[in-house]
Amino acid sequence: MEGATREDIDLIIWRIGNHFNVQIGGSVILNNPDVERWLDAKKTDIDWDYYNAYKRLLQSQERPAKVINENEKIIDSILDLSGDPTIEGKWARKGLVMGNVQSGKTQNYIGLINKAVDAGYKIIVLLGGHLNDLRKQTQERIDEGFIGRESQHLVSMGAANAALIGVGNIRSSELGVASYTSTENDFNRRLADTQVKLDNLNSPAIFTIKKNSSVMKNLSKWITDAHLLDENRKLDMPLLLIDDEADYASINSKAHRDETTTTNRLIREILSKFNKST
Repeated sequence: MEGATREDIDLIIWRIGNHFNVQIGGSVILNNPDVERWLDAKKTDIDWDYYNAYKRLLQSQERPAKVINENEKIIDSILDLSGDPTIEGKWARKGLVMGNVQSGKTQNYIGLINKAVDAGYKIIVLLGGHLNDLRKQTQERIDEGFIGRESQHLVSMGAANAALIGVGNIRSSELGVASYTSTENDFNRRLADTQVKLDNLNSPAIFTIKKNSSVMKNLSKWITDAHLLDENRKLDMPLLLIDDEADYASINSKAHRDETTTTNRLIREILSKFNKST
């Protein structure tokens, strides 16, 4: 390599090795055999536009090819065990995904969000940690890997004025995302009231909220009030709710089966607003 320094050569070797030598551990799936699997039968009929843009973003960041590919297999397994968003009627699925510390958890669920939207999910609620800094950090990753625009501008000024970032520079401009939270603000009913209602949206929508009872209560109440819901009227668009760090506060630790802790009750409450949910 004429003109290359030893440092240049070492860097090239490291980058090549980074693509081919990094491994991701195998996954183990425990599943109710009565749950109907659906993804393989429909995979070739789905346009994976959102996910393919995210995959190209990861490749541009020089993420190892083996890690991207193995992670996609895990994402497919999770989506396959989730509810098929094209099925009519009322249904609900629940599941648990476990991963080691620093095992690519955030990359996994952002990939899942993109694939879920491609498959037909319309509303995403992401409980992104219990502290403001954690939620903001999660929002930044969502901006880059799913929304494709700076959320602080998207919420305050609309899509036309929000700067493109991440996947927004890769995928078609027609593939937008409505965000009801931003790096500057957690969910706020006043701001939400200025945006399009969920049942009038042409694009998927995401709420990246702190796992905090007052925020969750405001979201639940806004969904009900803004869409005139009651016990008989629910939103009919498929919901994917992801509870990051589900071992924190989400578990119902009450001794009596008829009692629930506040966070657990609010998660159930949000799920109950939708006819179809995972």
